[in-house]
Amino acid sequence: METEMLIDYVKKFFPVTPTKDVAKHLHLSIHQVRTIARKNNILKCPTYKQQLKDQLVVNRKKWHENNIPDFNPSHFQEQIIFGSLLGDAYISTGAQRSVNCYYQEHFGESQRAYRKWKLAHLKDLSFSINGNFLRSTSLPYFKELRSSLYPNGIKTLDKEFLSKCTHPIFLTTLYLDDGSLTISYKYNRKQNTIYCHPSIILYTLNFTRSENELLANHLNNVFGTNFVVSGHPDGHQALLKLNKVEEVQHLLKVISLYTEEIPSMKYKMSLEENIKLKTESIQHKYGHDVTIKISSPIRNRRYSQEEIQFIIQAKNKQVSDQEIADELGRTYWSIVYKVRELRSNHQL
Repeated sequence: METEMLIDYVKKFFPVTPTKDVAKHLHLSIHQVRTIARKNNILKCPTYKQQLKDQLVVNRKKWHENNIPDFNPSHFQEQIIFGSLLGDAYISTGAQRSVNCYYQEHFGESQRAYRKWKLAHLKDLSFSINGNFLRSTSLPYFKELRSSLYPNGIKTLDKEFLSKCTHPIFLTTLYLDDGSLTISYKYNRKQNTIYCHPSIILYTLNFTRSENELLANHLNNVFGTNFVVSGHPDGHQALLKLNKVEEVQHLLKVISLYTEEIPSMKYKMSLEENIKLKTESIQHKYGHDVTIKISSPIRNRRYSQEEIQFIIQAKNKQVSDQEIADELGRTYWSIVYKVRELRSNHQL
């Protein structure tokens, strides 16, 4: 039977004291204390309830922070992340109540082996593949990185971020994410030869022209490339290009140490493999006996004034085109075309 003293104690302490403490003091169960409070219309104090809610939020936050996995990427791993973030990846803020941010990139099936290669290097950092997404867990690291890379909610490039992007693996992931190895063809009927001219395009269309210029300068200074900014109708109407054979070969050499680990991306990393994939269509158009060659830098090298004067003097002395080619280290047909040009310009 409930005594007045028991009820008075519940009235005094139940509204502002944890129920278990009241029960312990009265040697009752929590259920018995709640029954007494309900019968006597004794309620928890609104201020006390709010304090409990606030403390619950604090406790949850502490629990979350205590359970965040360690995230200490090596320089190599961080460079993969940086290159990817300038390519296909982005940093998401997650759910509305999420404290931190996470890394994410979507990919097609043809890119799965490449993403598995990334995962192999990043999985000890709590990265995983789920369906067609490569993701990290939500981490303070990405919250901080987002504040510098997305200052206004839009991915933005600046010198401070680029100054951290110095390892060839950064260039590798940027190229494999956003780059394309393209081949243009020129048919020489007399030689029955297809000359293949490669170029590399980085589809950095999410960046403005000034940001692309900043990126080109950085890549050229750090990796010895020779990217130029080129116009494009999509995005911010600017992207990066390498237009010369030797420039393409240089970039592929810089990243070759890492790309050998990803056979599925060989079409992006080897001129020969890229051309091989198109050989059947070339032979169908020009015949199976056509010769396919990669354009040589020497073949397209401009003639100096000294070389032009030598050709003019040699031709006036009836020297053969082949002898001139041998002397100048040029191809026979290059000399033939140059002589024809000089005659058309009345220089011969």
